[in-house]
Amino acid sequence: MFKNLFLICVIAMTLNSCSSLKPEKTAIPVVQKEIVEVKNMIQAEKEMDLLTDKALKSSPESRDYLATDLYIKGNDASLRGDAGTAAFLFKYVYKLKPDDVYLKKKYAIELIRVGKLEESKDLLSEVFVTEKYQDETTGLILGGVYTAMDQSAKALEAYEKVVKFNPKSEEGCVFLGKAYALDEKYGKAMKLLSKCEKKMPDNGIFSYYKGKINLSRDKRKLAMSDFRNSLKRDAGFYQAAVALGLLYEEKDKIARAKKTYKDFLKVNPMSYAVLTRMVQLKFASEDYEGIIDYAERLSSLDSNDLNLKVRLGILYTDKKRYEDAKGIFKEVLVAMPDSDKVLYYLGSLFVQTDDYENAISYFNKINAESTLFHDSHMQMAQILSAMALENSGAIDRFEKFVTEKSDKYAFLAVELKILLASFHEEKKNFRKAIKLVKEVRGRKDYTENHDYYLASLYEKVKEYNEAKVVILELLEKNPNNAHALNFLGYSLLEQNTDLEKALAYIKRAVALKPNDGFIRDSLGWYYYKTGDLKNALVEIKKAHEAVKTDVVITKHLAIIYQELQLYEEARKYYNEALRNCKVQSERDDVMKAIDELDSLRLPASEEPPVQD
Repeated sequence: MFKNLFLICVIAMTLNSCSSLKPEKTAIPVVQKEIVEVKNMIQAEKEMDLLTDKALKSSPESRDYLATDLYIKGNDASLRGDAGTAAFLFKYVYKLKPDDVYLKKKYAIELIRVGKLEESKDLLSEVFVTEKYQDETTGLILGGVYTAMDQSAKALEAYEKVVKFNPKSEEGCVFLGKAYALDEKYGKAMKLLSKCEKKMPDNGIFSYYKGKINLSRDKRKLAMSDFRNSLKRDAGFYQAAVALGLLYEEKDKIARAKKTYKDFLKVNPMSYAVLTRMVQLKFASEDYEGIIDYAERLSSLDSNDLNLKVRLGILYTDKKRYEDAKGIFKEVLVAMPDSDKVLYYLGSLFVQTDDYENAISYFNKINAESTLFHDSHMQMAQILSAMALENSGAIDRFEKFVTEKSDKYAFLAVELKILLASFHEEKKNFRKAIKLVKEVRGRKDYTENHDYYLASLYEKVKEYNEAKVVILELLEKNPNNAHALNFLGYSLLEQNTDLEKALAYIKRAVALKPNDGFIRDSLGWYYYKTGDLKNALVEIKKAHEAVKTDVVITKHLAIIYQELQLYEEARKYYNEALRNCKVQSERDDVMKAIDELDSLRLPASEEPPVQD
């Protein structure tokens, strides 16, 4: 339906009576409204018919004046995209000026826009004949109309005339070639495109379309040859580069596809289509060499591609270009202020650059519904823990955070309070740590590992019976719990009491899990405690092989070598243990052991040979 109010006002302006056509302000039901619009349209046509008939009977000057006035209004409607009004007005301009070829073209184009192809075709045919087929644009539009009307023979005829009378018409050659191909006249299509190519040898479009035709016939090798030829003729013809690269991708010749895109981009560095393919292919093949340069160029061409910007930010992060990464993620955040991923990326970047307050600020903006909410809060807690370890003045803030978040979000309580317990353990506030673990014991996310941790805390305050009760509860649930058996055995070893009972627990654990490094370490430690250094070394070496990064196992291995007076080996494993330390208390213990070793070491020449 036309924009009738505007149309009626245009007519009324011509009649100097627009003020009488103001719409009523009362609501009109939808069906009634459509009826009114149709009536208005009929009325407008009647008035325009009367107006133009009167002008045609008047002087040439009156006719020209009205035609000019209507043309200006019609052209304005066309520029505003109101094809309905434009076509309506040009219809009457055409009635007033039936011999104006330019007007016929304008009117025909507006008719196409409103879907009146039959009327448009008649006008364009007249114009094409009138201009003796010289105007290729008219012929191409006419051919397109025929194609849209499924009149392929007429379309062919129009395109043939375009090429005949405009032998260097690029569009004419291409459209006629495509029309031949659609009509399955492949030989004619190829012959025509080759002929046009000879006339325009530096144009890559003809080989490109030959390639497209060969591709449609599943002749891929010929198509690839055509696309290469297209690029030889025109190094900037990006369609051929993309088509050739995609064929290589299809054949899984990824390196060849990348080379095709890379070679093209050397000559045409800002080709959007080829940059897009290159970046997508590099991401897909996980080839990040040189990708930042391509991604930066592509992002500069399409600043609205937020997904690309996020990927570029991740690439910057991988290359440790943290400030660039922050900048681009902040750009994305302007467009997507609630994006949990972008907020998380920014928080993580500020952690990387030791700007903890900004990190906390971004992490804290992540919505509770996000899948990243849990992890972001654990990140904040870890930051606050690190700050509290460095500055005792920050302890209250850390504790307040854990208390408030645990109360508000029950699903965070276990992990947050265990983290706070670990902090107090590091500070040797073992009683506080025990209290925190007991507060969450039995909750949904509380696991068997947390019980082992609680038992270990009890042992640090020498409450061995309490520790034993916790572990025995685990064994009550599962008598074949190897780790619980191992814990009891190792606990007796550390207390240096009832070593035979300790061995019984540990051997049961070994039988259940013979390849477990921690259990093997306990067996080795039993042998060490009973003076059997040879078997101690065998078992603890097995343990170390299974768990190379555990500080305690590595330190035990160093102690065995030290007892065997193999000081160089002992120093080697103490150093390895030191590298794996996570907290200061572990580092302090290992450094103390190294100092003791250094006071005992013999010159290298006096060390006995290594015995395995």
